[in-house]
Amino acid sequence: MKKLILLCLVFVCSNTFFAQNAKTKAKKTKATTEKVVKEKKEKVTTVKEKVTETKKGAKKDVQKVEKEANSKTKAVKDKVDSSQKEAKEKAAKVSDKASGMYNGNKVFTGPNGGKYYINKNGNKTYIDKEAAK
Repeated sequence: MKKLILLCLVFVCSNTFFAQNAKTKAKKTKATTEKVVKEKKEKVTTVKEKVTETKKGAKKDVQKVEKEANSKTKAVKDKVDSSQKEAKEKAAKVSDKASGMYNGNKVFTGPNGGKYYINKNGNKTYIDKEAAK
C-alpha cells in the first residue's frame, strides 16, 4: 500500500511539473506566433502600398500612351483626308474643266455637262442647273 501511495504522489508531482513546462512553452509559442503574424502583416501592407504605387504609375503611363496615340491618329487622319481631297481635285482637274466659283469653291464641268464642286470632305457635290447659271 505504501508503494501505491508513493507511486500516486510521484505521478501527481510529475504531472504538475510537466504542466508548468507546457504552459511556458505555450506562452513562448504564442509570443513567437504573434511576432510572426505582426511581421507578415507589415510585409503585406508594404506589398499593398507598392502595388498601389505601381498601379498609379501604370495608369499614368497608359494615359500618356493613349494621348500620344490619339494625337498621332488624328494627325494621320488629317493627312489622309487632305491627300484624298487633293487627289480628287487633281482627278477632277485632269478630266473636267473648271468653269467658275460657287460658294467659295471652284466649279467643275463634267464630261456630260454636269456642274459640281469638291466639298470639304473631298467629295463631288453637284449643283442644280439653275443655281450654276
